[in-house]
Amino acid sequence: TVGDPFKDTSGPSLNILIKLMSMVSIVMAGLTVAWSLFG
Repeated sequence: TVGDPFKDTSGPSLNILIKLMSMVSIVMAGLTVAWSLFG
């Protein structure tokens, strides 16, 4: 893939960052849906 050399140098930290960003986006999407439904 394109980001292979970069992934080899900082793989674990980048993986944690991606998981954290996906969790935050899922929570924000859930809050937005709840707000639009009940707000």
